[in-house]
Amino acid sequence: MTRDDILKLKAVTLYILKQCGGELDFIHLFKILYFAERSHYAAYGKHLVADTFCAMERGPVPSFLYDAVKVATGISGCTDASALKLISSALAPAGGECRYYIVRALEEPDMDELSRAAIASLDKSISENQNKDARQLSEESHDEAWREAWDHKHASPMKSISIAKAGGAEDGFAAYIAEQEKLDKYLADDGKYC
Repeated sequence: MTRDDILKLKAVTLYILKQCGGELDFIHLFKILYFAERSHYAAYGKHLVADTFCAMERGPVPSFLYDAVKVATGISGCTDASALKLISSALAPAGGECRYYIVRALEEPDMDELSRAAIASLDKSISENQNKDARQLSEESHDEAWREAWDHKHASPMKSISIAKAGGAEDGFAAYIAEQEKLDKYLADDGKYC
């Protein structure tokens, strides 16, 4: 992930936390983000965040954000020079005994990082999911994209195109998204692969 990708992920994370009262457990944070990513990608053909979602037992987990949250809550560590610090320094454990799995925001989101479409996708996911219990969120996130990755290998990365399809992308638009992904990869590799 580039620095810009990380700053956008940070803004998205802080926005979710702010809209949900300043703190959330990991499952709510990750599932609200996943459902927003899924619908945003299906609607616009562009990722909401550049993080990689992995199929974990309780559903999709954004891997970079999860690592940053683990640093913020003291579950794991990293060096001060780590890119994880860009996000983890803006978060803290909610406090109290056994509350390490609840994270709170220490900063306001940088709204310049968020487009109107991103905010709309986030607001929709927040309104639909913040009051559901963790078990329900986990079960609902076990969609086709999650199952495909989970059945392949537990904790494996989920395919973007599968996430878009799970979000409702129609076949024609899904084909367009797949073609755009190939083009983006080609351009990122400076045309090394033909």
